Amino acid sequence: MTQRTELDKVKGRIRALAAKTIDRGCSEAEAMIAAQKVGELLEVYGLSMSEVELRQEVCIQRSVTITGPRLQAVSIIFMAIIRLTETRGWMNGRHEMVLFGLEPDVLMGEYLLHLVAGAVDHEEQVFRASEAFRRSRQTTQQRLRSFRYGFAERVSDRLDELAQHRQAAEAAAPSTGTALVVAKEKRVTEAFRDLGIRLRSRSTTRRVSDSAAYRQGQEAGRRVSLERPVGAGAGRGLLPK
Repeated sequence: MTQRTELDKVKGRIRALAAKTIDRGCSEAEAMIAAQKVGELLEVYGLSMSEVELRQEVCIQRSVTITGPRLQAVSIIFMAIIRLTETRGWMNGRHEMVLFGLEPDVLMGEYLLHLVAGAVDHEEQVFRASEAFRRSRQTTQQRLRSFRYGFAERVSDRLDELAQHRQAAEAAAPSTGTALVVAKEKRVTEAFRDLGIRLRSRSTTRRVSDSAAYRQGQEAGRRVSLERPVGAGAGRGLLPK
C-alpha cells in the first residue's frame, strides 16, 4: 500500500468517525470514543504527509448552525476551536459558523462544535436543578448568561492548552516538522485567498452579573468529558483541566 493510499484510508476513517455526534443519534460514550480515535488519526495524517502531498490536499468549507441559548457559549468556544484545528473560521449571520481548511481539520472542528453544543445544553440543565441556581438573587437570564460565560471561557482555555500541545508535536516532528507547519499554513492561506472573502474582527462586551453562576459555569466547563481530540496517543487521558 502506498503512502498516498494510506492517507486516503485515514481520511476516510476520519470522515466516518467525525459523523458520530450526540446530535446525530449516538450515545455520549460512543461520541467520546469517536473523538479520541479521530484525534489519533489526525495525528497520523498530519505528521506523515510530505510537503508535496500537503500541497495536493484539497481545502473544504463546512458550516454548522447553532440556535437557541447555547449560542452564547458556543460562539465564544468557536474561536478556540479555530485555533486548535488550525482552520479559518467566521460567522455567517448570527447563527451559522463556517470552517475552512484542510479536510481532516475542518471535520474535527465541525465535530467539536456539535460536541460542545450538546455539552452546554446538558450542563445548563444540571445547573438549573442545583441549589446554587435557586439561591441566586439575580434574574434567571442573568444567572444563565453568567453560567454560559464561565462554561465557555473554561472550555476555551482547555482547548487552547491542547492547541499548544498540537503545535509542539508538529514542530518537534523529525526532520520535517517545522517545514510542514509552514507549508500547511501557506496551503490554507492560498486556498482561502481564492475564495475572495475578507474577514473582519469584531469585539463584544461580556458582563458577568452573577459571579457564583460564573464559577459554576467554569466548574462545568472543567468537567466536560472531552477526550483528547488531537496531539495524544492512545491512553493519554482527558484534556488538561
